[in-house]
Amino acid sequence: MTLLRKSRLVFLIVQELGHKYTKELALGFISGLILSIGFFRLFPLIKQQWFIPVDRIGMVGDFTPATLPLTVQQYVSHGLTTVTADGTIKPGLATSWTATDSGKTFIFTLRRDAVWHSGKKITASDINYNIRNVTFSPIDQFTLRANLKAPYSAFPAVVAKPLFLNALVGLGEYRVSNIQLKGNSIVYLKLVPVKSSSSREREYRFYKTEAEAILAYKLGEVNEIDDVSSPRDLSDWGKSTLTTQTNYTRILSVYFNVTNPKLSDKSVRQALAYAISYRSDLERAYSPISKLSWAYSDKTKKYTFDMAAAKKLFGNAREGSDSAHLTISTFAPYLSDAQSIAASWTTLGTKTDVRVENSIPPDYEVLLSAQDVPPDPDQYPLWHSTQKGTNITNYANVKIDKLLEDGRQEMDMEKRKTIYADFQRYLTEDVPAAFLYYAKSYTVRRH
Repeated sequence: MTLLRKSRLVFLIVQELGHKYTKELALGFISGLILSIGFFRLFPLIKQQWFIPVDRIGMVGDFTPATLPLTVQQYVSHGLTTVTADGTIKPGLATSWTATDSGKTFIFTLRRDAVWHSGKKITASDINYNIRNVTFSPIDQFTLRANLKAPYSAFPAVVAKPLFLNALVGLGEYRVSNIQLKGNSIVYLKLVPVKSSSSREREYRFYKTEAEAILAYKLGEVNEIDDVSSPRDLSDWGKSTLTTQTNYTRILSVYFNVTNPKLSDKSVRQALAYAISYRSDLERAYSPISKLSWAYSDKTKKYTFDMAAAKKLFGNAREGSDSAHLTISTFAPYLSDAQSIAASWTTLGTKTDVRVENSIPPDYEVLLSAQDVPPDPDQYPLWHSTQKGTNITNYANVKIDKLLEDGRQEMDMEKRKTIYADFQRYLTEDVPAAFLYYAKSYTVRRH
């Protein structure tokens, strides 16, 4: 009985309160319902903003939205093709392609399931590569024609560049959620996975110099720096992991300005190449083409340290003399290497100085620098005599010109391989540049 009376008393009290505060209770119920619905709708956004793990990455360089590093672009989008480590071309957005008209026309068949991050299904009319002397035209919704003014066998490698609509809308595993500019330069970029549960978010902060990026790492602005040329003290900084990679697409070389009278004689250049004391902690490069490339040839002239051979060549050379003087231009990361080479060349008999530059001087004598090599073995821009802006050695050789011209017109892969084997053999013999090492790069991450 006592329990029944208590229950009845509670019921009467609740009933009385209900009558007295009907409006307040109704308003509270409705407000609670709205807040509950709003919370469950906003929870994914709140979770994404505050609870999804984020990689904060520092990168060195001055980039615009159109010149983002390829490694970043590839997170956001894909090209018509993809390029493997050895330079072989594989399908990308295009499932297949054919070349006709001796390599002047390429027909690409597109995937039918590809969708832009905006939700629009991709069609042939969306392909917006801006390539000089190439005209793109849709044949139908999923077939694209590219017309070239001249045959170009390396063209499938060119269209591996990731595609974008306006505002960096791509079709990759990540989409751009935030971008901040200072003038035309990107200072901050945030990528979020298209499938929110699939990966970590990625925030990039860009710095003009490695010193700025390293300071930002130490201050906690970023928890990772990619592609650092020198580890400095990072391996001992807090709870950090330093990873070393050999970059087979970047070669550190000594470039000779062959139009300079001191360096116009091949024997002088060969002597200088033999007089370099090569480092044992870096992997040697013997060719301008990466050792991983399908076109790489090991049958090239190899310059190992041989001071006796160097002095013999130098003494017999027309321009070689004890009074000769050279200046090596280089950049800060390569200063110690340049100083070592300068000391060796001074021992050879030509007094050598080192000058640190911020850009390549147009009238340099010798340049020590790293060069990124293209995935395709076509190196026409770097060594052909007509390429005044990119052929930094001013090199001119009729045989090399012919091989480069043939290599970019030949469509048969095995024939191209023979052409580029000859190119490597003749170029290293003539030595407009002494190829030294594959560059090392470092990635530092905080635990």
